[in-house]
Amino acid sequence: MPIALLKFPTDLLREVFEQCNPLELYCLSKCSKRARKSLTLRDTKNWKISYGESRNIWIWFEKGEYNFKHTTNPEQFYKISFTWPQSGPSLFVDLSDRGDLFNYLLETFKIGIIESMNNDDQDIDFLRQTAKTAIDRNMKVEEVTLYNMENTRDVLDFMPILDQMKITQRLSCSVKFPSNFQHQFTMYPYKIRIHNSIWSNIAQLLDCTCVKINLYQSTFSNQELDVVLQKRKKIGTFPNLRSLVIWSKKIDNQSPILEMVPPIKIGNNPLIEVPFGKRDIFEISEAVRVTKDDGTEG
Repeated sequence: MPIALLKFPTDLLREVFEQCNPLELYCLSKCSKRARKSLTLRDTKNWKISYGESRNIWIWFEKGEYNFKHTTNPEQFYKISFTWPQSGPSLFVDLSDRGDLFNYLLETFKIGIIESMNNDDQDIDFLRQTAKTAIDRNMKVEEVTLYNMENTRDVLDFMPILDQMKITQRLSCSVKFPSNFQHQFTMYPYKIRIHNSIWSNIAQLLDCTCVKINLYQSTFSNQELDVVLQKRKKIGTFPNLRSLVIWSKKIDNQSPILEMVPPIKIGNNPLIEVPFGKRDIFEISEAVRVTKDDGTEG
């Protein structure tokens, strides 16, 4: 027997929507414009959205994750399945233009946080599109990953857009930029990880406000690292920094870093584990303790 759901009192309708997951609410939103508009009664302030390979789109909220999977088979449209035991349910929809669905979900559910963005599948166009959407809507973006691409010009053109985004948790970049590439970040997330970081320079490092910094394949010299670490010892400098990992092609055993000539290690020191959130623990072996000007050790 059909139920006139939209004739329910507002408070009761809100309670009904609170019991529904994003996939169920999406199906309901496709019934009519009135049904879609009524979904604003649902509290979605903690919802997050992201996308990944194979055109998939995910929504996360307190009860788990929900996946929109791409299919062009009409017989599968709007069917729900549990693809992986460890993940939430999946709804099959046509994602030939996933930008349409992505924007539809943002508008329908008033989602304010993008959990992750990337250029997976070499799709820089969709990354650019969603980044501009995030900027226009003043959305927070927790994580951005830039994978290396055959055409680095596309990523070069994207960097000014990246600077306008509110990236809060992590920026990871594996792009092999040309040797003459220069870029100065205007803001920093909680963590930054850069592979092929030959374009990183001492000015960027001195200005960085991250809690965790990982730079690989850099060209920092002993002298440059000494400048950074000497500043780190001073009171009030790098107030957020808890971990700095640098792999450099130019570190040698010819000049000191903090008055110590590499390799610097003490073999009997115990292994130290430093947590940086869920599934992120940094291990330090054979560590050398350094005392800052305020007496604290690191």
